[in-house]
Amino acid sequence: MSSEFTPQAGSLALITGAAGGIGSAIARRLANAGCRLLLADRSESLLAAVQSELQGAVEATYAYDQGDLASIETLTDQMPTPTIVFNNAGILKTGLLLDMDPHTIEEIIRVNLTGPMLIARQLAPKIIAAGGGVIVNTSSQLAFDGATTRGAYAAAKAGLAQFTRTAASEWAPHGLRVAALAPGRTLTPMNEALLADPKVRADALAGIPSGRFAEADEIARLACFLASPAADYINGETLIADGGFVLTAGRPAP
Repeated sequence: MSSEFTPQAGSLALITGAAGGIGSAIARRLANAGCRLLLADRSESLLAAVQSELQGAVEATYAYDQGDLASIETLTDQMPTPTIVFNNAGILKTGLLLDMDPHTIEEIIRVNLTGPMLIARQLAPKIIAAGGGVIVNTSSQLAFDGATTRGAYAAAKAGLAQFTRTAASEWAPHGLRVAALAPGRTLTPMNEALLADPKVRADALAGIPSGRFAEADEIARLACFLASPAADYINGETLIADGGFVLTAGRPAP
């Protein structure tokens, strides 16, 4: 891939959820592009494994809790100012809305929506003062197509897509671009339990015109594109990468 379609070598990039499937795939691509990495996740042991794999590309790792404001403030205060932020961390908990505990609903919203908003808000003034950069938020296909048992998650990811639009309109005049990526079903550890059920897996595949799930690396490739010079005129938009699921509203292709 041309360097025009990847972040510039030497860029300092923060990846949250860096130990997860998509986060670690983004880290690998950035390392191959010559970027310097700040990796953040709630798991110190998994972060250590990614750091060991990528060795010299990783400048620092940070264990933090995205559901806790004080932890987010500590994270953003202690790190050097990145040029690129991949606001990728999140959690998936499933259940019918009437069955889900209210505290679980609140946790899902706090981690998947409030947390990324606060990280972006904490870092935006520093990035602007340093000359500008880009924030790429990880939304979801479910922001555009609701799903039974994932209502709270879908609501949070829809909110993140709208936050992307508002932040972009406020910050772009100051040199900070904001975009989002909305993956469909992707083969990551977070989705393993959900897709382990053969019926759930078959039903999910039946609604994807492309006939397959995404690989983490191809989602990472799109995330890196959104942070690259080639995407400099993309601002406030959410790129959907779901194999056509939303186009057919999840119905099996004819």
